Amino acid sequence: MQLQMGIIKIEVSLPEATRAIEEFRRNRVKAFENIAIEVRGAVSGAINQLLQTEMTLFLGRPDQERNKRNGYQEREYALKGIGAVRIRMPVDRRREFKSEIIRPNEQIDPRLKEDMAVLHMAGLSKRTLAMISKRVLGVELSRESVSNSLDLIKPKALSFLERDLSDRKLWALYIDGTNFKIQRRGSTEREPSLVVLGIDAKNSLSLLAIEPGTKDNVEAWRSVFASLSRRGLDLQAIRIGVMDGLPGLENLFRETFPNAITQRCWVHALRNALAKAPHRSREVFKRLAQRVMYASSANAAKQAFQELKATMGGDGERAVHCLEKDLDSLLAHYQFEKPLWRALKTTNPIERVNRELKRRTKSMDTLGESTLNVLLAFTALRLEYGWATTRVDLERFEHLVSVQRINQIEQAAGDLLH
Repeated sequence: MQLQMGIIKIEVSLPEATRAIEEFRRNRVKAFENIAIEVRGAVSGAINQLLQTEMTLFLGRPDQERNKRNGYQEREYALKGIGAVRIRMPVDRRREFKSEIIRPNEQIDPRLKEDMAVLHMAGLSKRTLAMISKRVLGVELSRESVSNSLDLIKPKALSFLERDLSDRKLWALYIDGTNFKIQRRGSTEREPSLVVLGIDAKNSLSLLAIEPGTKDNVEAWRSVFASLSRRGLDLQAIRIGVMDGLPGLENLFRETFPNAITQRCWVHALRNALAKAPHRSREVFKRLAQRVMYASSANAAKQAFQELKATMGGDGERAVHCLEKDLDSLLAHYQFEKPLWRALKTTNPIERVNRELKRRTKSMDTLGESTLNVLLAFTALRLEYGWATTRVDLERFEHLVSVQRINQIEQAAGDLLH
């Protein structure tokens, strides 16, 4: 039996096939290993024939008339889907031959380089990839080789965070800031970043921007909004912005997005209010405040707040005022369809993104500014893919803003006050 595959022809006789089947019955792992060895041998032979033909064509050029072959150099090369194969690189006397099939000093197939870069960006450290490369690829790679593989995906990844937004019908934005740790001149420093998450017409999330800047700086946010506008974001189409309580940010948002209202994050607001409530009445305050937070309508929420205010009286005046001064903004989500309320009343979606971004950076051995940008962009791409099938108005989205998560934050705030 013959099987022709391009430049490779495989012949299998009936007796050989029968013996192979018996070997699979005895030990499948060993049988697959033997077949892999034979396949790699056939591929190695085909590549070596191509290299010899390439050398023949090279020496046939007029400018190589007096040049001749001078043996070969043998080494391993990792080919995607095949593994490590043994190649014999022809050498000429003048050392002028440069193969286009396998480049000088190249150890692995360019496609594998891209795979290594993707694994690195997905969270595997350079040290880990270097350790497993021999077992997975058949060729042992240095940490420097893994690091250099990032150059292959860097342009694609970085361009994602600068992509044109003019074709995106976005109507809501989450905005928040975070910090990433980077290695600079032997020391670890914090890199403050501003993150913008959007909701489109299909009610799916989209990571729109991760830019340098401090979250407490209103002018830094002005620069981010200007960048979104330059990239084609329709400022008139934005209907709501969800954020925490940075002074001046709400005014800037309404100034930039004239048709939008602002929604203050309930988790942040409740945490701040609890910090001002007397310890003896904190549980009562939290229970009554949650009635406001989870009210069935805006009117019901306002009524629940009046009950909270009356019940607490002067005992929790400062805590009540903390909610009252931002009450209109805290209830802004009621102006939208009910399935969207849970997603819009907190900044949990964007905080979940920030946690994921930080989780990816923690596994890196060293993280410079350039690598950080690529890693963040790659993580954004991965998140975007997952969000394509998860709408914020569906019940399965609720885990992002679960009561359990809110209670965890409230408990943490309470522990700090003890």
